[in-house]
Amino acid sequence: MAASERSIDKEVDMGSSFLQKFRLYETRSSFYMIGRDKNRTSWRVLKLDRTEPAEVNIYEDSTAYTEAECFETLRRIHEGNRSSGGLKFVTTCYGIIGFIRFLGPYYMLIITKRKKLGEICGHTVYGVAKSKIITIPHASVLSNVAYSKDEKRFSYVTSACKMENLYLATFILTLLFEIIKLYHLYLDFKTILLSFFFSLL
Repeated sequence: MAASERSIDKEVDMGSSFLQKFRLYETRSSFYMIGRDKNRTSWRVLKLDRTEPAEVNIYEDSTAYTEAECFETLRRIHEGNRSSGGLKFVTTCYGIIGFIRFLGPYYMLIITKRKKLGEICGHTVYGVAKSKIITIPHASVLSNVAYSKDEKRFSYVTSACKMENLYLATFILTLLFEIIKLYHLYLDFKTILLSFFFSLL
């Protein structure tokens, strides 16, 4: 096999390992983002703590699960939280846009619908067709600020932003994350998102 053919095969294998679709679940104390690749051969779990009223604590499970192992993990989570309502399905999504905070709790912005815009060098580029803003802390730990008029106004403005101007390309996101890890860049996503959102108004 020629070197160029091996390179193409490697790119195809790498592309099939990208997580492309997600399911969000919740318990009283945590969110669980379950992601899978296109071929449904690799499943990953991301956990977000819901017990802190004004912080974001994220835990990435380094294990790559099979589909059966992943759903067994979800079953155990449900059983372990049965006394407080168990594990509940929230929504299907295609990724996390980011996290943002105004005066009270943090919110998670997710992509709930995407649209194909085209391809770049064989890689599909999607646009955000629909998004959703989700309060991370559970209602039982929220302060009065979370229900204030100012907080509701900021939340409404964010949810009304035109996310259609965002574009998704898996190979670009992968490159960005590798650069961040390589140079140990820690970005203030709250500032970036705020500047971006209000520029869309």
